[in-house]
Amino acid sequence: MNPFIRIILFVLVIASSCKNSSKPIVDKAFTDSLIYHSQLSETEKLASGDLDFWKNRLDSAPGSYTALSRYAGALSQRFHLYGDMADLLAADSALSLINLQNKEAETGILRSLASLNITRHRFKKADNFVQKALAIGSEKYASTLLYFDTQFELGSYIPASQALHSCAVSNEYGYFFRVSKWKHLQGETDSAVFYMQKAADWSGTSLVLKQTALSNMADLFMHEGELKKANDLFVANLKQNAADYHSLQGLGRIALMKDNDPAQAEKIFRFIASKNHLPDALFNFEWVAEQKGDSMLQKQYANDFVNKASDSVYGGMYNKYLIELFTSILQSPQKALAIAEKEISNRATPQTYAWLAWTLHKAGNDPKAMEVYKANVSGKPLEALELYWMGKMMKELGKNYNSGEFFKAANKNFYDLSPAKQKDLKALL
Repeated sequence: MNPFIRIILFVLVIASSCKNSSKPIVDKAFTDSLIYHSQLSETEKLASGDLDFWKNRLDSAPGSYTALSRYAGALSQRFHLYGDMADLLAADSALSLINLQNKEAETGILRSLASLNITRHRFKKADNFVQKALAIGSEKYASTLLYFDTQFELGSYIPASQALHSCAVSNEYGYFFRVSKWKHLQGETDSAVFYMQKAADWSGTSLVLKQTALSNMADLFMHEGELKKANDLFVANLKQNAADYHSLQGLGRIALMKDNDPAQAEKIFRFIASKNHLPDALFNFEWVAEQKGDSMLQKQYANDFVNKASDSVYGGMYNKYLIELFTSILQSPQKALAIAEKEISNRATPQTYAWLAWTLHKAGNDPKAMEVYKANVSGKPLEALELYWMGKMMKELGKNYNSGEFFKAANKNFYDLSPAKQKDLKALL
């Protein structure tokens, strides 16, 4: 072949490769269709019908435990669709009434109360309900899985591991879902993905269970930077249920951070905000402002998020994000420290101790920060944000080798970080 022609072909291949690599992952036509042609999904219709049915049954039989407990379940289901805390609180009140009248003798009600408190990040209260369910002894398998959840969240990893191991003979959704969580904690992402797929395979006829597993698997791919795989799972979920706002948020974040399309991301986030009551949208708007480099807009959205997420109805659901904003754009380290100290009393994990070390450092108490770090953080598994924080702390304390190792580890989960932190991390590596 003529050398000149060979060079031309080589240049064309490289150009084609560059063009393909820059192609956006998120399909605008798909997300725009969801936004502009929004209508109730089958999941929403079923949830609404279920709620109406049990509300009518309850109205006709006010003293029925069955109707009240099923109504509470329907309220909880609607909360997971739309994020209205009033639904979750109403469900909690209904179940608390049944639990009181039954003298805390029904394990199913105790587990439901535990699950609601896990959602609100009130892990010690949740564990109290689980312990009571275990003491009763019936339906031990279901109670043991929930015991794993509370111990896992409280940072009691040995009893959590023992609980999981005791359920190992079972081939079912709840077991595989929790094995995936455990593998992810250990940093074994491939295994975590494998077991989450197993959970999806064992979801039976429940679309909710299957989508929960697949969206969690997509999150695992996001952690690893496998954004095309994450996108495909999010899209598949949305084709089944257009009201899966977790998956839609995932597409928004890919559009923002990989496709560098803040306008499309903001469009997605605004649509979610019009449908879902949780503060997440405001946090996403702050990320959009970061990507745009608009510090005034960042501060505005950060304050809006803080005002909403600080409401006591959310329990500790947003403490990590409040700390993130108070130690960055809002520059209020003492407020961040107060939240971190409160979080330690709620759950003492390597992650929450990293929050405490970071906020102590930002508040100017480096000796105490290093004490907490050495005793409770060093050598323990951390997520990307905590790795980034520990890297920043070490660098500012002149420990450059340690900081470099933390930055390298954080970079493995690059897309878990906000746009500003991504930019900073690139400069620090």
